[in-house]
Amino acid sequence: MGTDGDTNQDVSRNDVFKGVTYYIVGNISDKVTALLEQNGAKRDSYLSEMVSIVIADSTTSDDYSEAKELFELPIVTSDWVILSIKCKKQLPKEIFFLEGKLFSGVVACPSEIDDEDVLSVWGMLFYHGAKCQLHLDGGVTHLITTSVLGPKYTSAIREGDKIKIVTPDWITDSITKSELQNEEIYHPRLLQYPKPQAPTPPPELSTDYDLDPSHASSDAFPPHDLMDVSPSQQMFSVKANSARQQVTFDDRLETARPDTPSAKEALARKISSRIYSKSSSEPTTPEKPSVPLQPVGSPGSSGVVRVIPPVPQIGLQPRIDQTNIRNTLRNITNRAVVPGSVPLRSSMPVPAPKMNPLVGMSMPPQPRPPPPDYPFPQKAAPVPAPLPLPPQQVSGPMPVAPTQTPASMVPTPPASNPQTQTGAVYCGHDPKENVPPDLCLLGCVFCIVDYQNILGSGEVVAWKKVIEQYGGQVESSYCNRVTHVLCSNQKSEVFKMALKEGKRVVTAFWLNDCLMNKKMVPPWEALHLPLSFHSEKPGFNQMISVTNFDGEERLRLKQMINAIGAKYTGYMTHHNSALICKKPGGMKFEKAKEWRIAVVNVQWLSDLVLGNMDALRLPVHVRYLQVGQGREFHMDLSRVSHLMGGWKTALKINKETWKRFRPSIITSNGQENINTNGPSPPKRQKVDSTSPAPDVDQSVPKVLFTLYPKSQVSRLEAIVKKLGGMTVTNPRHCTHLVCPSLVRTIKFFIAINTCRYVVTKEWLEDSMSQDRFLDESDYVLKDESGEAALHCNLAESLRRAQNRPLFQGLTFYISPSVVPPICELMSIIDSAGGVLVKRRPSVKQIVASLDEKGHPKIIVITCLNDLHLSTDLRNRKLPIFNAEFILTGVMRQELDFNTFRIMATQ
Repeated sequence: MGTDGDTNQDVSRNDVFKGVTYYIVGNISDKVTALLEQNGAKRDSYLSEMVSIVIADSTTSDDYSEAKELFELPIVTSDWVILSIKCKKQLPKEIFFLEGKLFSGVVACPSEIDDEDVLSVWGMLFYHGAKCQLHLDGGVTHLITTSVLGPKYTSAIREGDKIKIVTPDWITDSITKSELQNEEIYHPRLLQYPKPQAPTPPPELSTDYDLDPSHASSDAFPPHDLMDVSPSQQMFSVKANSARQQVTFDDRLETARPDTPSAKEALARKISSRIYSKSSSEPTTPEKPSVPLQPVGSPGSSGVVRVIPPVPQIGLQPRIDQTNIRNTLRNITNRAVVPGSVPLRSSMPVPAPKMNPLVGMSMPPQPRPPPPDYPFPQKAAPVPAPLPLPPQQVSGPMPVAPTQTPASMVPTPPASNPQTQTGAVYCGHDPKENVPPDLCLLGCVFCIVDYQNILGSGEVVAWKKVIEQYGGQVESSYCNRVTHVLCSNQKSEVFKMALKEGKRVVTAFWLNDCLMNKKMVPPWEALHLPLSFHSEKPGFNQMISVTNFDGEERLRLKQMINAIGAKYTGYMTHHNSALICKKPGGMKFEKAKEWRIAVVNVQWLSDLVLGNMDALRLPVHVRYLQVGQGREFHMDLSRVSHLMGGWKTALKINKETWKRFRPSIITSNGQENINTNGPSPPKRQKVDSTSPAPDVDQSVPKVLFTLYPKSQVSRLEAIVKKLGGMTVTNPRHCTHLVCPSLVRTIKFFIAINTCRYVVTKEWLEDSMSQDRFLDESDYVLKDESGEAALHCNLAESLRRAQNRPLFQGLTFYISPSVVPPICELMSIIDSAGGVLVKRRPSVKQIVASLDEKGHPKIIVITCLNDLHLSTDLRNRKLPIFNAEFILTGVMRQELDFNTFRIMATQ
């Protein structure tokens, strides 16, 4: 329904949209923007991966296509904002998508329907993407009515085929069958109304009813319970009162019956279609379980959001709260955290290691679906599947640790005696062993190889503690007791010995996924087995993009792409060599076809991870071109049967192991999960850089804190308020930055461009003892080691920033993959007087901006992952820079056009 009601009615400020970063596309009401800001959302002026949701009421804008296809962000209408506030929680976003809904593009107008039924019709249409209105105008596409009378019906008839006239069962049938039905057979003139039953019992009727209305008389219809009564008459009340209907029931019955040949044919088609659809149509996937909301402003709504009970014909099921399930599972697995082993995430990026620590090791494991059934579906015999690859070789990063496995990858638990297509039986623990989920590694003895060199011994020690928490053991060197060898590749001598002796060889990905599922089962994905290559990676010098994948599936694809040594890009250009596609459709898919870029499925990538180099041959085999088939993440076990020998024998747990853990099994009763929960990993807080400046006297100190713990900040904020100052959250408005040391945080980078003093907390503590703000000169931050490391002088930097904005007169362009993200760099640039543009200026414009020293006024900031986007600039030897031009530049308050320039040979 429309949402133009009083959206401000009793809406107090809350945190409905806390943590939401939104981007506006097209013309959105200022009222909607104000509601977002008042309820905790932050607006971003540029499309980037930092944006969590896009608000748009039209699909015509270029920004809409960019947000949907290139950044793959969720795009909702402004109704989502208004109705979420009325419900006091964020509603499911998929209900408010502009495209892809069943009734997208439908503008419906009800007529001659009872007010209560209008609400049901309106709710169903709105939930499935239609727009509804009470007045009939040129924008209406469908008139919903049960009568051939009324001014709206007359007006719609005059419009011809422009407005489709249908009964409400067109809506319910379309929803039930998950596709729009033919409107012609749902015209209200084809409705048949039941004849009133006689007071005496009806005569016996033959069971062979004539479905042709041309041969049926009024006395030949079956009893009322067997009559072909329209669903709209079963669901929606038709009130034949004198105000709306000027004909008697018998007259209306005669009027409604089709008499013309065309009407008879239409009715016959209608009946045939329904009979055929019931007998031959395949079952369809039900709509996402939810209860439609009665939109605000509907007739009889009185401004209150009313939950409409689901209509039985729609087939909706109660929604399962996945969020609660996720939180519950996360609480259960939080016990895997080793106190003190959770690394704090720094505000600024540091050089990433070749492989990140396991999610299950260095932070609380995330909930994961169970592993799949063995055997996997029978797959075709492996055939060479090609893709053009340049001969250049670039060493790529090792795979990063997984977070979650999509349900599509791992649907159901394995059978007790699974038999694969190779004829081998693979299993984990002996099915007779009743292994508790919290001790899923009971009886497993691990030997960790390779990872000490990749991550360092410190991380491996943390892994050992987690493995022991789940009942496993770790041996420092390979021996007969070892049951599992944890290694990243197949090149070590330990791997060869373990394979020869029939041990289970797995990777950290497998261990992490088992911890998530709390069950030790055979590997089911390509990343679960050691890589057959080490330095010679099959995906060298390749740039791969993905489309139509979301969330956990996208993360897993990134890990697989990194594993083969290729480069992942969140966008797609002519430089990409392959597009991993889940289903046909979308801008990336169309552009890949246009640019003749290979569009392949996940199986192509999975085979490369397993070392199948035949997948690189031309032409691309049809097995890799079949997208949208599902279960693509399952590996082909026929290719890895030589690595699965250790899984043919079930793992039995000896009595000594049971005795050692049995007391904790008996007494825990699940309670240790509550007592041993580790702290959740700290989240990187977003810096407020958009709030307006406070309207106070310029002489009042405006204080901002960074790097101090929350408990200390609360105490210091109280001191500021007691002394007559004020605290701010936007670094651009602070006059005093209180900080313990010289650090590279977003707050520091912004504040150094605008604040007057950087002081320590002693300034406030001593001021409290004197009951007034003391002179800042005695409390300025002095960090000699920090200044030496950054090659800067803080006092000199503050003086330069106050004399002249560093980036005044400069224009910046930042490529998509630069870290920190564009939104944070934009805040820094803006605070230093610079300007950021969304589209890269042309070579001609950059050349024109060069001064007599060859320094540009248009600064292009990029990174190694995006160098292909600036090939034309490098060919012309035009200067391009990395992010340190901005970050280190503001710390030193100087423009260094040499140190941070990316050379053309890189």
